[in-house]
Amino acid sequence: MTTTLGEEAERLFGIGTAVARAGVSERALRYYQELGLITPSASTPGGMRRYSEDDLARVARIRQLQTLLGLNLDEIAVVLASEDRLAQIRDAWRHERTSDAERRELAAECLQLHTELRVTVAAKRRAIDDFLADLDARTVRTRDLLGQMTVVPPDATGGEEVRAGPGRPRDPGLDSRVLAAALGVYAESGWSGFTFDAVARRAGVGKAPLYLRWQTREDLLLTALSRRSTSIPIRDSDNLRDDLTEYARRLLENASSPEGWAFLRMHLEAAVVPALHARFAREIAIPHVEEAKAVLYRALERGDIPADTPVDLILDSLYGAIVTWTVLGPPDRRAQLADSPSHGYAGLIVDFILGKLPDRAPC
Repeated sequence: MTTTLGEEAERLFGIGTAVARAGVSERALRYYQELGLITPSASTPGGMRRYSEDDLARVARIRQLQTLLGLNLDEIAVVLASEDRLAQIRDAWRHERTSDAERRELAAECLQLHTELRVTVAAKRRAIDDFLADLDARTVRTRDLLGQMTVVPPDATGGEEVRAGPGRPRDPGLDSRVLAAALGVYAESGWSGFTFDAVARRAGVGKAPLYLRWQTREDLLLTALSRRSTSIPIRDSDNLRDDLTEYARRLLENASSPEGWAFLRMHLEAAVVPALHARFAREIAIPHVEEAKAVLYRALERGDIPADTPVDLILDSLYGAIVTWTVLGPPDRRAQLADSPSHGYAGLIVDFILGKLPDRAPC
């Protein structure tokens, strides 16, 4: 409610100061007032409006709803009215004379207001998601078009595919350098420091080739992790001990490298970037573990290990030992032990795990 100017005058501001502090124009502030979005806290006897800190906070809220959620002024009016009512409900709830029955009614009204606000925000989110989906589709079509324009079909060149125009030929080693750089950047800086700029600088290339090959930084990182993961297969030579030892050696070798830390960091940052970690697990980690399980199940069928052998526990023990050594092992000895001619530490891990199996048949 507008009041006359009194003893609180020193905490009120004229329109010039108010717009400067709020970061809006006089025209915008007056328009908010015309729409009823804001009512100045006081006025002078001559009718000059004065604004309080609360008024300025309300202007900031209006701007936030415009820029953050993209709400129009009519939608903002609904949100502000709901928030004003929610503030009244909180005051009424805290009042000592409010009965339990009245509090139930207030809580029900509060729930209704929250539900209506959520509908408004969800509608905006759907609109943004649709817009992003359209942009993604256009991006894919544009990439395809660019690919068609930069390569001449084989039949036009006597069966040999060549680039059209005088542009520079594609660097055959670019992908490998970029993917190695991606792992290095992520291992050192984590997700917060993982950007196309950082990867391009480390790889010594421009950003354009990265944008042409990978739509998002998530795609770039997962491609790099997938390429690294496929370089650590588990073979199946009918000799389980040798196969597991070679697998453990490769895992230790990878874990001992700077790029290998990228895998550990991905798991450590699961709570920070859950959606990215879910993609990593679904597309890379789980399929890789399933391949290792398949080798162990075939060993079960051959009778190399007892029929009741807990396959999951064997792999948990193997991976756990390697992660522990990666984190706690002496840095100057990790690579040495992983790469020893006799499979050193890898062999010790495997022998220990297999030796714990009850009534183990020879492998």
